Amino acid sequence: MHDMAAKVDALMAEVELRNTVVAMCAFVERYATDFRSRSRSRSQGGAAAV
Repeated sequence: MHDMAAKVDALMAEVELRNTVVAMCAFVERYATDFRSRSRSRSQGGAAAV
């Protein structure tokens, strides 16, 4: 029974880690998109939105 609880704990930790990585990737993707759009605005002479 203790072995099963350890497996469940390990699985839950794995799922939590995966969800954290997915959230971090989504944040980086949004940041990169915003950064690229601001870079384009500057290169075209427009004011960057802050």
